[in-house]
Amino acid sequence: MRSAGVRIRRAARTGRRRPVTCLVIARIPDPGISSLVSSFPDLVGVRSGESREPHVTLFGPFGLLPGSSEYSLLDHIREAADGIPAVSCRIGGLMQLRGRKGAAIALSLAPDANLVSLYHRLIQAIFPETGWSTWIDRPPGSRIFHLSLRISISRNEAPDVWRRTRDLPDAAGMTGDQEKRQGLRPGGCNAPLTLLRVAVMRRGALWREFDLARGLWLSRAEAFNPGLWTTTRREFRKREGLQREGAMFRDRDSPGRFLISDLHFGHRNIIRYCRRPFSSALEMDAVLLDNWNFTVRPGDEVFYLGDLRYGQGAPPATHFLERLHGRVTCIIGNHDDPLPGALPSVNITHDRLSFLCIHDPELVPEDYQGWVIHGHVHNNDLERYPFINAETKTINVSAELLDYTPVSLDEIAAFIRAIQPGEKVATLREARECFTPGE
Repeated sequence: MRSAGVRIRRAARTGRRRPVTCLVIARIPDPGISSLVSSFPDLVGVRSGESREPHVTLFGPFGLLPGSSEYSLLDHIREAADGIPAVSCRIGGLMQLRGRKGAAIALSLAPDANLVSLYHRLIQAIFPETGWSTWIDRPPGSRIFHLSLRISISRNEAPDVWRRTRDLPDAAGMTGDQEKRQGLRPGGCNAPLTLLRVAVMRRGALWREFDLARGLWLSRAEAFNPGLWTTTRREFRKREGLQREGAMFRDRDSPGRFLISDLHFGHRNIIRYCRRPFSSALEMDAVLLDNWNFTVRPGDEVFYLGDLRYGQGAPPATHFLERLHGRVTCIIGNHDDPLPGALPSVNITHDRLSFLCIHDPELVPEDYQGWVIHGHVHNNDLERYPFINAETKTINVSAELLDYTPVSLDEIAAFIRAIQPGEKVATLREARECFTPGE
């Protein structure tokens, strides 16, 4: 019997060798997702199948037409990604997929406008040069985005694995019922996944990776370089306005009034828990300090709603307060050490609107009827606690929802007057896109 190598060489000489198999993906460098994927077999007791590095498949597997260059694929991806610094998607419900190699269990993903645009640009450019593609990409443009938890599960085992997955106590937590559940919620966070690179897999291995924020291709070695991930995240923050590089003071005669909560200075794990776009606590602390001081003037008033610093080895709260601009009123958070002058809550009036400022929204008195400004929940329960929830009259000023920068009470008051009864707005950025606040 001839060896496989002999058959491949003969096929290549006679023009019958199958084109190189390629796959276009966006890797998910998220520790919570990685932990979920690796623990999934034990959670449901699955024996067959395999797990892979967490990723979102954009197109493939596929083979190019004879004569098409693999390097032209890189040009197509660069052109499709032009003007897109990142893509994101929100994790949805459980789903079961079936293929030639068995079944797969996955989480559905709802793509944002950038991901939808990138996907359709890729399809238009790549598909005409494709010799063959997998069934999931036929017809082109029909892909259902998902995050695989386990693939190639044997057909005999698949029904029981699916039943056990559905029976997990927290499985419903992935369908939009966002009560405080863990289970299949990666890291307990339901914030969108932000994807900063697009990779090309060639013969099953990563070949090249495109850095969306910097607009350049990385080699395989560069793609796995942790230091370059720091560079990617920094450029993304700058492009998206998450890292301010200079003063952004608004013209005004009187001192401004600002709010923010849950900066968590010094807390390395908060980067993982809340999907913050930082590579280290030290880097995060520097950006948070700059964002604050480039926004707040020394004479401004700031209501800080708790959890200033956290974690072993983090400097004391006074270390940061001494470096932050403004006259700061601290409200006690559940992670705060005793701090002179800190209050459990504060009632304030601004622009003829009354607010209760408190750390934990669950501690609001039952008979309070006004607007509540709070923190504590971060971006972990955006259904109940988005930036503004007009139904419950709550405003979540956790740092993640404010682009890590204090927000002014003037702006909040304008949003309240513009929002419709019962309406919800997920983030400050979304509110700014929806409304035009008065100056």
